[in-house]
Amino acid sequence: MGIEANGGRRIRSIADLGVLLIEDEDFTRKLIARLLHDLGVRLVFEAADGVQALDVLRKNGHDVNVAICDLEMPRMGGLDLLHALRTATGNPLAELPVIVLTSHREAEVVKRAIAYGITGYMVKPVSKADLSKRLTFVLQQREQA
Repeated sequence: MGIEANGGRRIRSIADLGVLLIEDEDFTRKLIARLLHDLGVRLVFEAADGVQALDVLRKNGHDVNVAICDLEMPRMGGLDLLHALRTATGNPLAELPVIVLTSHREAEVVKRAIAYGITGYMVKPVSKADLSKRLTFVLQQREQA
């Protein structure tokens, strides 16, 4: 059993995943990237905002199986990025699982993110256990799709 990745590779575990981490705070981005590496994720791409994330997806989208995205960033925030991903005509990554990463706990922010079809939600600070749980959930959701 497993799921097929964008490039035809079978995804069976966290170790098979390619993750795009989108976070404007350098320290937080490096910390989460380290946690992802510690979990054994196959590939970790990093972007500091939505504009950089779209560039990474244009170049490496076939290797990205899930995105972890901050909501508040300069130039292009997480909600704008989600909107761009979900509404672009013919976008092969329109269904890319996205886990929202934020310091917000307000219901309104959560509702807006859910409206864009997020796969999960993590509140900062993030632990290795949080990441593992969310990535495992993504694998389970894709298995059922």
